[in-house]
Amino acid sequence: MAQLFDGLKVLELAQHVAGPFAGKLFADYGADVIKVEPPEGDRSRHEGPFKDDVPDPETSALFLHLNTHKKSVTLDVESEEGRRVLRRLIDDADVVIESYRPGQLTEWGLSYDELAKDHPDLVLASITPFGQTGPWRDYRGSEITLQALGGPMHLNGSSYREPLKSGGYVAQYHCGIATAYACVAARLRVAMGGKGDHIDQAIYEAQAGFRDRRTVYTTGYSYTGYVAKRQPPGSRVAMGPRPTADGYANIYAGGTKHFLAALDLIGRPDLKDHPDANKNIALYSEDFAAEVEGSWMGWLIQRDKRTAVKETQDIGLLGGAILTTEDLITDEHYRSRGVWDTIEHPKAGTYEAPGRQLILSDTPRQEPARAPLLGEHNAEVYGALGLDLDQLRSQSVI
Repeated sequence: MAQLFDGLKVLELAQHVAGPFAGKLFADYGADVIKVEPPEGDRSRHEGPFKDDVPDPETSALFLHLNTHKKSVTLDVESEEGRRVLRRLIDDADVVIESYRPGQLTEWGLSYDELAKDHPDLVLASITPFGQTGPWRDYRGSEITLQALGGPMHLNGSSYREPLKSGGYVAQYHCGIATAYACVAARLRVAMGGKGDHIDQAIYEAQAGFRDRRTVYTTGYSYTGYVAKRQPPGSRVAMGPRPTADGYANIYAGGTKHFLAALDLIGRPDLKDHPDANKNIALYSEDFAAEVEGSWMGWLIQRDKRTAVKETQDIGLLGGAILTTEDLITDEHYRSRGVWDTIEHPKAGTYEAPGRQLILSDTPRQEPARAPLLGEHNAEVYGALGLDLDQLRSQSVI
């Protein structure tokens, strides 16, 4: 049975996280994704953690995760011959995902307008920190810069300290999702008889509309002029992350109905008769808030995180255990749904990694396919174009 993107040819000219994640979303569902790497490899190959903590461009966990089901070719696009080869690759693609600096393709004579003359159905997605136009277009941006300028950091962390960056590459991964979605939408238009498109995706702009709090607070400001502020830890009674006997749980006992049920659960039904019990949380007196919070914390610390979550979920409260990496790998729920793939790699060995993102009723799950070795598919890809590999090597093009 066919995969979702069977027959779709994607050329990935992007490095690190955002573009490769967009490419992964195509590759994991059947697209033929060719990853073009510089001779030294995608920069993510040089970012740990590495197998056995020994730096090796073939065992970077970040690269192995982002590049499943892809083919790798090497190409020096800084050379004139390399760009001629690149043009051949682009002409054979349905979707191109690139992350060069703004204007770079145009300087190489490979602007979208130029490419589309003979390839009107081409979909080209250009990922940059701040977009192809505007006063910031040439600014460089790290993950913390993009989270800061995109907005999320404004509300992260304690009000008593500096704003905090969310862990990992949240902005980059979200940009990858947004880019893949845009490419699929553009290809749908092509399938309906329309033309291709050039997608200008700024990573920081994806953040402006990302996460429920950013969207709500941004819209709220446009109505009221109110700028939302970070709250001190524990400022919302019986809500948010709290310690348990073996870690942390994030439970929400908000709303009068749920709050009163939580008081019964923690053995404090007497507090339901307090004058503040039916008020909005913002109107609790300091004494009442302290009494509730003390009892809530005392109840949680006597239970492990999964037990605390089960007991609160059983009475209709939102909540979840805050799982460690080990918890995720061993969790019975994830195991029961087959989240993890076992992958064998010639350099990294055998390991488990997150597999499919979706479960589809009429599309079988692809067999796990490892990330490619650097330049592993040079002969296959360039040979299919009729190019002489020995000549390309002698010119240091690959």
